[in-house]
Amino acid sequence: MAAYQNSRKRRYSAPNAAVDGNLARKLDNLNRSGRMDFDELYERRPETALERNARRRAQAKANLRPAQKVSAMALLGFVCTAFMMVVLLLCYVRLNTISRSIVSMKEEIKALEVQQVSLLTEYEQTFDLSAVKEAALAAGMRDPSESQIYYISLPGEDQATAYQPENNPLEKFALSFNWEIPSLLE
Repeated sequence: MAAYQNSRKRRYSAPNAAVDGNLARKLDNLNRSGRMDFDELYERRPETALERNARRRAQAKANLRPAQKVSAMALLGFVCTAFMMVVLLLCYVRLNTISRSIVSMKEEIKALEVQQVSLLTEYEQTFDLSAVKEAALAAGMRDPSESQIYYISLPGEDQATAYQPENNPLEKFALSFNWEIPSLLE
């Protein structure tokens, strides 16, 4: 029995013993639960100058961003997109200008239609027989009397003579056989 007690003393009297009596009383042991602290597990050895320089170089190299290469196709795509955006913008400007000119032309058409109506009524008034008669009387004109009217009668029928230019000899020859020759003068 003494051996059992000695082994028990050794087991529970160690400085890092897992359980020494009631666990509720030993909260420190509960938190550790048999594990060693980080500082106890690892001790860092001092860093040499060579290792320090290598670590600094690696850190500086990691901080530098390597230059990225842009592919020619990506650059071409960007240029094409920018060109198309500029063309689209210019098309919108042109469309806006055309729309404004259409609106101004419609307004001009309306004004011309109003002017057409007024000119048409004025034109119709000039051919109104009562207006013509009033204008003639105001100018001092009178209807003709019977002695001022003369009738002329011409004997015979009405005649008209149409002259044609002379045909060249080739056309005269073709006309004698009733051939059709396209004219060089046409």
